[in-house]
Amino acid sequence: MSKAARPTLDSLAGRFARKDPPAGGASVVGEPPAVAEPAASSAAPASAAAATVKAKADARVQILTRIDPATRKRLKVIAAEQERTIQEICEEAIRDFVARHSK
Repeated sequence: MSKAARPTLDSLAGRFARKDPPAGGASVVGEPPAVAEPAASSAAPASAAAATVKAKADARVQILTRIDPATRKRLKVIAAEQERTIQEICEEAIRDFVARHSK
């Protein structure tokens, strides 16, 4: 039983990191990227530098939580009604909770 060669994690990370498909449209898994790859890899440090600058300007940290679909749907409706983002509403709720429970 012969198996097709599996792509390496590095090649997958590079492909998934790009927002637009590579020129030449390599469609076979594990196939080397088209000639546009060097340009994409040289652009990656520039975007990484931009992300670093943005991260320094935004000193917040990321948290992850799970909620049931019905609550998320209601939250989206409330956010739309108030012309706010879910992010803003969650930040407000967390700040209020911390203020109430701080000693």
